[in-house]
Amino acid sequence: MKKWRALNWPASAAALFLFALNAYICRELFTASFINNLSSNEGAFVAFSRFYLEHVRDLNWFPWFNGGIPIENAYQPLLPALGALAAFVSGWHIERSFHFLLAMVYCLGPVTLFLFAWDWSKSVRTGLFAGLAYSLLSPGEWAIPILRVLDNGHWVPLRFYNLVHYAEDPHNLALTLLPLALFFLRRGAWAPAVVSCAAVLLSNAFGAVDLAIGGLCIVLATGRGFQRLAGVGLLAYAWAMPWLPPTLIQLIGKDQFGGRGLFQAGPKAWLGMAATIGTFALIWWLTRRLGPSLDRFALLFVFPMILIPVGFFQGGLTLVPQSNRYQLELEMAVCLVLGCIAARIPWRVVLVVVLLGGAWQAKVFRHAARGMLQPVEITQSIQYKTCAAVQKLLPGGRVMVSGDTEFICNIFWDTPQLSSGHQPSAPNFIQQVAVYQTYVGGESAKHAADVSLLWLKAFGTQAITVPGEKSREFYHPLVFPHRYDGVLPVLWHDEDDSIFAIPQPSRSLARVVPANVLVARTPIHGLDVEPLRPFVAALDDSSMPLAELVWNSTTQARIRTTGAPGQAVSVAINWAPGWRSDVAGRPVEVRKDGIGLIALEPACNGPCEIHLEYGPSPEAWVCRIFSALVTLLLAASGISAAVRKGLPRPPSRR
Repeated sequence: MKKWRALNWPASAAALFLFALNAYICRELFTASFINNLSSNEGAFVAFSRFYLEHVRDLNWFPWFNGGIPIENAYQPLLPALGALAAFVSGWHIERSFHFLLAMVYCLGPVTLFLFAWDWSKSVRTGLFAGLAYSLLSPGEWAIPILRVLDNGHWVPLRFYNLVHYAEDPHNLALTLLPLALFFLRRGAWAPAVVSCAAVLLSNAFGAVDLAIGGLCIVLATGRGFQRLAGVGLLAYAWAMPWLPPTLIQLIGKDQFGGRGLFQAGPKAWLGMAATIGTFALIWWLTRRLGPSLDRFALLFVFPMILIPVGFFQGGLTLVPQSNRYQLELEMAVCLVLGCIAARIPWRVVLVVVLLGGAWQAKVFRHAARGMLQPVEITQSIQYKTCAAVQKLLPGGRVMVSGDTEFICNIFWDTPQLSSGHQPSAPNFIQQVAVYQTYVGGESAKHAADVSLLWLKAFGTQAITVPGEKSREFYHPLVFPHRYDGVLPVLWHDEDDSIFAIPQPSRSLARVVPANVLVARTPIHGLDVEPLRPFVAALDDSSMPLAELVWNSTTQARIRTTGAPGQAVSVAINWAPGWRSDVAGRPVEVRKDGIGLIALEPACNGPCEIHLEYGPSPEAWVCRIFSALVTLLLAASGISAAVRKGLPRPPSRR
């Protein structure tokens, strides 16, 4: 115990040094507002944070992205919740407080890795070298040449590049929290382990895989703790379950589509998996003489973390979905091994290398980071100008905002979009088909216009933004960008970007149609538009009654119309199990049509007011009950520990 206490001051100094070193590298990020990464989806995470800040008391339905979705389908909640908290505490605008949070996440990553390595090895040197390597090296670029970025090759900070350029914000948060979770798992502190593991799960889906691999490596390295690992994992998931219900996990797994993004069964895949398991078992057997040490854990942990991304890029092997995204895990694992190796090299040799090479690397990383943090005057960007025009011309109307512009709009306004957001967790696959088909078009410009207009009208879209070939927008996603010229009226044009109106009898998301034209058959693909034609024709029929939809909150709406027998109300909002409806207290069934939208048959004959409300589904209630039980268990554990600590100790016997 005396030795442990003696290490506290050196350890604290090492942790502060690592934080300061990374703060030196990324210091502009602490005060940045908008930076030159508008092509990334960072704006979506900032928008999530704004929604959490402004609607903290009504976090059930998220109406801004993907035609409206349950809030748990938007993204894991920890990062936006922390972003909202940072904005609330600081009083800064949401994008500045969000970047301050990202800077803290980046700087604390090496600190938490140091804490885990130091605690296990009882060596400040081991932890410090691991943290320094994680701060100043990019092993991912060494192992995978295609990841080398900018002009400096393998000397560019890949971890920072992924954070800023690709907006891997939740992924970085998960990796910053991962060493803390492993720290508590190894120590057997079950309550902090449950909380920290749940935090990783609530940060990013990749964190769940990282936890499983890291926890298994701890068990294999120490030879004990499998039951504790399983118990903590179950409790952590139960606590996080309201935000990660079983249906959402199933959806995320199902939506990992793509030729190389999903494990593909076949001889190559099965041989690769067998070789992976066999090699991992061999490493476990060869390292048994190391005992329950950090060295053994590091060697076990580094193997899968290298193999997952390297196997993908170099051998076309997909061990887990989106294997190309595990490059940051590779960096952490390799740096942990480097820390273990450096701790066995004479101190003076390492000190010379760190002082000379480390100082040069810090300067190189600082230069690269500063170049990636160039500020942008957002109001002069074409993305902001387009969003501002949408808000002015169509306040409250649903819009198909194309390309990277979709990520910017909801930082400032409540524009409901047909697209944007996180595709793997979008609950309505047909809505994703509609967006995809709008982008890719058809056989010709005319065909693309005809097909896309059917989809856009079916989903209640009032306008579409179209970046031209010379647009400053990054992606230029529309094939045949001139398809609407002369077909749709132009609401706005600036530079080479346009907003086209989609004429419809009403801008409301509630539309009255004959019940027999509701889409019954789900289209097979984006060009299978025959089921849409009678439905869209009814939407364009000016003789049908209009329906006014007014939101009372993000989860409650009122629809006023005039109904008649044989008529239905199609609401261009994604159906979900939590939707309920009534007319003057009489329940009305809320069902899903063939394209995943809400369909109501209120059986009105004359003036009709429909109340529509979204609330917890039966699954959500079950998840909340499990989470509440774990909360009570954690609270009881904390109270019990405090009581035991406060009790007087019995006198010692001599």
